[in-house]
Amino acid sequence: MAMWNPWRGCKKCSDGCLHCYIHKGDSKREVNTNDIIKTKDFEKPIEKLKNGNYKMKAGIVYLCFSTDFLIEEADGWRNDCWKMIKERQDCTFLFLTKRIDRFIKCIPDDWNDGYDNVVVCCTIENQKNADYKLEIFKDLPIKHKCITAQPLLEKINIEKYLDNIELVVCRRRICYKC
Repeated sequence: MAMWNPWRGCKKCSDGCLHCYIHKGDSKREVNTNDIIKTKDFEKPIEKLKNGNYKMKAGIVYLCFSTDFLIEEADGWRNDCWKMIKERQDCTFLFLTKRIDRFIKCIPDDWNDGYDNVVVCCTIENQKNADYKLEIFKDLPIKHKCITAQPLLEKINIEKYLDNIELVVCRRRICYKC
């Protein structure tokens, strides 16, 4: 398992963002999360060792876990990422997004019905967002789909959206008092 964050930073876009670990962590490190910047790891999946092998091992790659892969500010960089993802067929790239309504605007020209090595997780947190986002998600050309309900802010019913979903992850919001 590897992590790949080609950019960092994020902007709040839904009810679940109030409890976002990215904003909390950046605040502790005195980093402005609103600054969307390319990282030094941008080309990490295609970096090679002296012997010609990839530095990043084959397997699952968690993509953009310190941002959102579909964030608007990264539109100019995303096509390069898709090229690297396509090159690394030995890896499965998994990303979560709260911006599934931007998906069609963000896919490469050769996407067709999806890449075999990409898993897209639509993130929801309440019934309002589930109904809006999953209605879009169910019809998108994605080969591997999952739903992530976190932070789960209220009881939700997503049964009508479960066709062709490979995995559902739920995590309710937990608050600890200091």
